[in-house]
Amino acid sequence: METSKDNLGQEMILNVKFIKGSEPILIEDDDGEDKGKQYNGYPPGYNKVFEYIYPPEEWMEDGKKWRRVASTEPADRHQMTALAEDLKSNLSYWHARMHGVCPIRRELYTQCFNELIRQVCVNSIERGELLIKIRNEYNASIIAHKRLYESGLIFRMKHTTLNDNIGGLTEKDILDIEDHHVVLKKKLSDANNKYNRLKTSLKKELNNLKDAHQHELNCYNKNHQALKNQLDLILAMNT
Repeated sequence: METSKDNLGQEMILNVKFIKGSEPILIEDDDGEDKGKQYNGYPPGYNKVFEYIYPPEEWMEDGKKWRRVASTEPADRHQMTALAEDLKSNLSYWHARMHGVCPIRRELYTQCFNELIRQVCVNSIERGELLIKIRNEYNASIIAHKRLYESGLIFRMKHTTLNDNIGGLTEKDILDIEDHHVVLKKKLSDANNKYNRLKTSLKKELNNLKDAHQHELNCYNKNHQALKNQLDLILAMNT
């Protein structure tokens, strides 16, 4: 199971939980004896998938260790109606905006959707896992859009600063830049002329070397042929 850590809602801390938790489970008493052996400290029918929507809570109280996890009880029509009413009342209580970007509205709807995932997981773990993947993909898209927006905002600020700097140049600065541009342009022209002259000189020198090597090769060929003819004549006389 993949997880997607949504850092968009981390700054928004609301004392609201729509996800239904289990009854507190005693997992260790004062004597250190494990009390959760029957279901390994979890309620019947519990699956690790629930931890992706409701991380287990553990605490100590009166020397006893307790645990609360996501409830494995199915939801009825009355609980669905109560969930809708809780969402509506919290949107009003926290003054969530109904339009535009609102972190409060997004956080409340996220918690509501997590409770719906819990209810689906109770009846079908496979469908619950699919909903978790959809939720994670949606959160990843929101994070990507946020980063893209921040990147565009930074680029715009830099561009505005650059324009402000350009607008602050005096006439003398502009003339100095133009003079420097002329100097650089002349240096570039001189460098190109020097390159062309050097290229022509090297090409001419290379052709002269080729001609000298060819002439030397022709001389060697002539001497080789003359020596061969003399050798053939000597061999013919001895036979």
